[in-house]
Amino acid sequence: MGRRFLLTLAALAILLGLYGFYVYTRFPPEPLPVTGELTTHEFSHDGRTRSYSVYRPAALADGAPAVFVLHGSMGTGLGMREMTGREFDHIADREGLVIVYPDGFDNHWNGCRGTADYAANTLNIDDVGFLARVIDELARRYRIDTARAYITGLSNGGHMAYRVALEAPGLFAAHAPAAASLPAPATFGCTESGTPASIAIFNGTGDPVNPYEGGAVSILGNASRGIVRSSEETAHYWRDLAGLDGPGTTVTHPETDGDPDTRIVEQRWGAPGGLEVRHYTLQGSGHTLPSRVARMPFPFDRLLGGNAGDISGPEEIVAFFLGHALGERPATS
Repeated sequence: MGRRFLLTLAALAILLGLYGFYVYTRFPPEPLPVTGELTTHEFSHDGRTRSYSVYRPAALADGAPAVFVLHGSMGTGLGMREMTGREFDHIADREGLVIVYPDGFDNHWNGCRGTADYAANTLNIDDVGFLARVIDELARRYRIDTARAYITGLSNGGHMAYRVALEAPGLFAAHAPAAASLPAPATFGCTESGTPASIAIFNGTGDPVNPYEGGAVSILGNASRGIVRSSEETAHYWRDLAGLDGPGTTVTHPETDGDPDTRIVEQRWGAPGGLEVRHYTLQGSGHTLPSRVARMPFPFDRLLGGNAGDISGPEEIVAFFLGHALGERPATS
């Protein structure tokens, strides 16, 4: 009874942390300044009303890149915008990007976790088709360069980024999932195209939801999300698919956040302009996208493992993205 009580208490703590992460707040005291316009749009897709929000800088040239930023479970597109401190919008003002915050169906995305019990999965919602429609709308409305559309996502949003990389590798030029690893074969629910993709993966060694070393994902006794592979195995899947043999290059990022318990070690295979895989190990960090401006307030930071603030996740992601476009040359062994 004592052990069961402690397990239940731990599950409740994680659930509380997730509530704080996705619903309550992770905002900086003041979001970064932005000068552009935010609009929200709707259309009918597959018989359902779907929505997305767009941040457009005040000065935007034709042929701009577009960065899709996907929320996690129980989240919304605008919630993701605030949770990241509007840092993607701040970068967009400088780089001339369109930032897209789509909304999942019933606050979830239909990723590759074949046994997940949320409606986006059980109803087999066509999220790949939805995102493709959004790209078409952006091309018409903002004249974006469709060869330079990119996708990142946190947790459930990261799983959706994996799905489009696996099933529709010609849709986005590069992908950046965070706090998410590929599902293990036993619970894998996607069709693998076998086509390589450029991808950057961000995972924390102290993540209590998406275990860095792989294993079961269980929230309050709900194990329907199944089992994930280790973060390293996930990175090696994409490395091997791209034909990028060998150990790659290791980059240890300098300590900048004042927390000696966190550290970021990155592995790189390939290079910008060709197929490229990056794996960011966020040592001492949890279920988060690393940030220098957005922090989870206490006690949620403890429940979900804290934040490795030695890098800005949005800055790293955008810099990675801008080195890639659809049609990049294949890897050579």
